[in-house]
Amino acid sequence: MDYRPQIIKSLRTLFVSREHLFTDVLNIATAGEMRHIMDAFEEGDVYDFQLSHVEGLKDPNVKKLVFLIHQMDRVLEEVQTSNHISDTELYEIERDIDRRN
Repeated sequence: MDYRPQIIKSLRTLFVSREHLFTDVLNIATAGEMRHIMDAFEEGDVYDFQLSHVEGLKDPNVKKLVFLIHQMDRVLEEVQTSNHISDTELYEIERDIDRRN
């Protein structure tokens, strides 16, 4: 595999990992410090949580994981920028890599 497609594949892996970690942070927060907020939702309700919803929480585990997500975001942006990879290219090349594997 060529260098550039491998960088793009690595970025995509990091992005997916970041999304999984964000989901885990939400699960921790809604089982703990944000439990009262979940009482406002009914079964089947959908809400688009953002990182900003958990950034101010006091739970030390949430704080550490939010810090890690910010680091992941920074690395994603730096590697994408330094390699001149557009958002479109990132997702198009990922589909091409998937087809080959």
